[in-house]
Amino acid sequence: MNNKASIEFVNIHKAYQQNVVLENLNLTVAPGEHVVMIGPSGSGKSTILRLLMTLENPDSGEILIEGESIWRTTRDGRTVDAPAAHVRKMRSKVGMVFQHFNLFPHLRVLQNITEAPVRVMGMSRAEAVRRATDLLDRVGLADKSEAWPAELSGGQKQRVAIARALALQPRIMLFDEITSALDPEIAGQVLHLVLELATQTEMTMLFVTHQMRFARQIADRVLFFDKGRIIENGIPEQVLEHPQQPRTREFLNNILQAS
Repeated sequence: MNNKASIEFVNIHKAYQQNVVLENLNLTVAPGEHVVMIGPSGSGKSTILRLLMTLENPDSGEILIEGESIWRTTRDGRTVDAPAAHVRKMRSKVGMVFQHFNLFPHLRVLQNITEAPVRVMGMSRAEAVRRATDLLDRVGLADKSEAWPAELSGGQKQRVAIARALALQPRIMLFDEITSALDPEIAGQVLHLVLELATQTEMTMLFVTHQMRFARQIADRVLFFDKGRIIENGIPEQVLEHPQQPRTREFLNNILQAS
């Protein structure tokens, strides 16, 4: 395993017009670490995932994956903007499972999973199909390879989305409120699948979730965000059961009352 930090955010600032969503963020995630991010809506959690996916650029600061900057590189002894090929290479190390699945409705399940490995990684169609078939079996959907997304339940769609992310063999996996669109029983099934993946692989994983029981089960570390800053950072027992900050206690009380 790479002994460099898996992810580093160095003095990251991000704002949308006058709304600051990340303020001088410094964050290091170790290889294989499972980090859960909690906090109110708009506190910057999902923006962190979008920055790692290169769906957004920071206004200032540096983001490194395994010691390499996503957007900057060195040429002739100078630090310059990285070419698109470098950004794509860095992006290929990261997979993401979205809140609302984001499956391609015009492609069958198997095609949803094989499309990126063939087009992005240059994998042969036969190898992509073999890998996709193995992944569908792993997520319990071996019989749905020829189904259309519209024919699947929400939980089945989310499991296909997980298989699709895994097909690219990312070193880092991001999960953004992956059960918020599911009913509780189906959400439990999806979270059980993710827990299995976490124990069976060495991937670095970042989660945004309001599922506190799941956070306790999967996290090596929990971060509480408020107004674009990390105000609490520690092991699950510390942050979730004995929070030091009044804002963290208030948030967790509200979550408990709503559950």
